[in-house]
Amino acid sequence: MVTAEQVRQSLERHLEGTTHFLVDVDVRPGGKVVVEVDNDRAITLQELADLNKAVRTDLGEAADDCELQFSSPGMGRPFKVMRQYQKHTGRIVQVQLADGRTLEGRLESADAQHLGLRIQHPSKVKGRMPKLDEEITSIPFDGIKSTKATITFN
Repeated sequence: MVTAEQVRQSLERHLEGTTHFLVDVDVRPGGKVVVEVDNDRAITLQELADLNKAVRTDLGEAADDCELQFSSPGMGRPFKVMRQYQKHTGRIVQVQLADGRTLEGRLESADAQHLGLRIQHPSKVKGRMPKLDEEITSIPFDGIKSTKATITFN
């Protein structure tokens, strides 16, 4: 049986020296292994296929007993690692707070303890762009349930 740690170790070797980074490895019942890999730019299907092949080779015969599924994290999926926050700095994100409130705004910074957000307020005039606060609001990570990138259509 393939473990998440085996897949993680193999991936770390293959991702070293690249702009790719590991987001998550999830071993599911029935031998399905779901791997999410991202890049500071968009990751291609060929790059994901190459990683799949490299990991399958590293795992050897153990890979025959599982289904390896490689993908990039979806746009509407919550961030899981700090590097995703860094990738989306300067973009509009939606932050679900632990107290149930939802904030939307431009991600200005992120470190191990806090997220810096310029909160976005809807315009009172139909058709105008929403306004961003002048000041950056610091939100501690222990008060955040999830953060997701949003898609904005102009």
